[in-house]
Amino acid sequence: MTENIIIPESSNGSAEWDVVITSEKPFLHLPLKELWNYRDLMLLTIYRDFVSLHKQTVMGFLWYVIPPVLMTIVYKVVFGNIAKIQTNQIPPFLFFMSGIVMWVYFSSCISLTSSTFRTNATLFSKVYFPRLVMPIASCISSLSQFLVQLLICGGFYIYFYIKGAPIAFSYRIVIVPILILQIALLGFGAGCWIAALTTRFRDLQLAVAPAIQLLMYASCVFYPRSSVPENLQWVMSLNPLVPIIESFRFAVMGQGKVEITQWLVSIAITLVVLAIGLIEFGRAEKTMADTI
Repeated sequence: MTENIIIPESSNGSAEWDVVITSEKPFLHLPLKELWNYRDLMLLTIYRDFVSLHKQTVMGFLWYVIPPVLMTIVYKVVFGNIAKIQTNQIPPFLFFMSGIVMWVYFSSCISLTSSTFRTNATLFSKVYFPRLVMPIASCISSLSQFLVQLLICGGFYIYFYIKGAPIAFSYRIVIVPILILQIALLGFGAGCWIAALTTRFRDLQLAVAPAIQLLMYASCVFYPRSSVPENLQWVMSLNPLVPIIESFRFAVMGQGKVEITQWLVSIAITLVVLAIGLIEFGRAEKTMADTI
C-alpha cells in the first residue's frame, strides 16, 4: 500500500513550506520566534524538572532549605569563627548565606545547562525543536529553588534586623532583579559554551564540577572583596561573579563598597560569555548527533 504525499504549491507552481529546517544559520542565531512557538514544550519541561526533583521524596521543599542553611553554619564556623574573616559589620551568618544563595543559583544554571546535549542526546536525534528550549528551561526551573532560598535568607535578614544588626536596604534594592537576571545569563552562557565543547571533548564533563568548586573560592562568597590584597585585586576584576555578589549584599544590607565601573565590566564580560555560548551552542547542535 502506497501513501500519496501532497506538497502545497503556490500560484506559480513552486512548492511552499510553512517550516524549513536547515543547518544554514546566521553566525549568532537566536530563534526567538521559534522559542515562542515552542513555549508549551518549555513549560512542560520546566514542570517535568520540578516534578522529577520532588517525586518520591519525603522532605520535599525542605531540600531547598536544608542545604544552604547547613552550608552557612559550616562556613560560619570555618571562615567566621576559625579563620576570623571580617564581614564588613554584616552578621557573619547573613553574610555567608547571602553569598551561598546567589552562588547556588549560578552553579545550578551552569551545571544543568552544560549537560544539555548529553542528557537529551536521544531526544535531539529523533525530534526537531529549538535546542535552546532545554537550557532555558533548566535555568527557569532552577529559579524556583533560588526564590525559596531567597525567602529563607529574607527571614534571617528580618531576624537580625530586629536584633539591631547594622543592616538596612535602601533604594538600591531595585537593582536586585537585574543582578538575578545577570547571574542567570552568565550561568546560561557559560553552560551553553561548555555543553558545546563537551560534544567534542567528552572528558571535559569530568572537569566541570571541580572547576565550579574552585570558582566559588574566587567569587567572594565567603569573604568581602576589601579583604583581598591589593596585588590580587585584578583577579577579582576578571571574575564577573564578584561584583554581582558584592552588589547584592550592598543593595540589600547597605554595607560594603561596589564601584559602578566594576559592575559595568562584569556586565560586559557576561554579555561576551553569553554571545560566545550562543554561537558555540548553535555550531554544536548541527553536528551533535554525529559527535556525541
